[in-house]
Amino acid sequence: MFRIGVFLSSAAVLALVACQPMAAPAPPTPAASAAATPAVATTSNANSQVTASTRPPGTLPTPGNMPEGSFMRSIYDRGKLIAGVRQDVPLIGFLNPRTNQIEGFDVDFVKAITRAIFGDESKVEMRPVTVAARIPSLQDGSVDLVAAAMTITADRKNQIDFSAVYYEAGQRVLVRTDAPYTGIQDLGGKRVCAAKGSTAEANIPRVQPTAEVVQADTYNECLLSLQQGRIDAISTDDVVLAGLATADPSTKLVGPKFSSEPYGIGIGKGHPEFVGFVNGVVDQMKSDGRWKSTYDTWFGRFAGPAPEPPSSTYA
Repeated sequence: MFRIGVFLSSAAVLALVACQPMAAPAPPTPAASAAATPAVATTSNANSQVTASTRPPGTLPTPGNMPEGSFMRSIYDRGKLIAGVRQDVPLIGFLNPRTNQIEGFDVDFVKAITRAIFGDESKVEMRPVTVAARIPSLQDGSVDLVAAAMTITADRKNQIDFSAVYYEAGQRVLVRTDAPYTGIQDLGGKRVCAAKGSTAEANIPRVQPTAEVVQADTYNECLLSLQQGRIDAISTDDVVLAGLATADPSTKLVGPKFSSEPYGIGIGKGHPEFVGFVNGVVDQMKSDGRWKSTYDTWFGRFAGPAPEPPSSTYA
């Protein structure tokens, strides 16, 4: 469809990608690739012990009546929830140039949590975070939670806490429509872009050891590199790739999923009551139809009717 910087102005790029301008990002950085015989396998993070979270209370406090001494009360007293979100991933979290608001599937969960605390979903500050900044922003307390397509893993749970699973993604591959590749198995010796600090970055060499992993801060950088022919493919979660494909119809998703990526909302350590509260909100969304409505709004046009929500597992 296009090659950014050749046929399109910056404004047109914004309208197509519905996120921040993609002009002149730093070239992605090659990462060390393993020298081994190519082999296609799968990798999974969907372990019930890993994804188990704090059980929600039997009844959630009503909006505006957060318990004294709770993290929710401190958020309420501040007057706003501060949420780390993506602003560069169409469908998940992106800056809509028409409204100048960050929107997407993950953002709808943030709005629901905000409404559960305040009774007003507008009392939230959306702070854009990169993949690599998600955990540090929770650890330093600059955000209250992170809803940014973050896979729950055992290593990450040593650093932060997670809600129960709110979405099950899986890693796939995005290539140009004229490319001959049909999946990760065809990318031995090829340059494959992934975001720094992502599970995708680690999964690629596990599944295709001779691929050259090219690191980028954002997937806009990966998309631009793909359009300019500097890389052969992008590999990350299927819903992220679907969003990129909506921005550039000259790309296509290929191959089956080769990983399991259970998404959780990240929360800093030391706030179990907030984790339980968030789980209560997410469970309400799963049971009252809002989860399916949100799915249909953002993914339905590309993935068909909403499936059943992922089940919540509690310790």
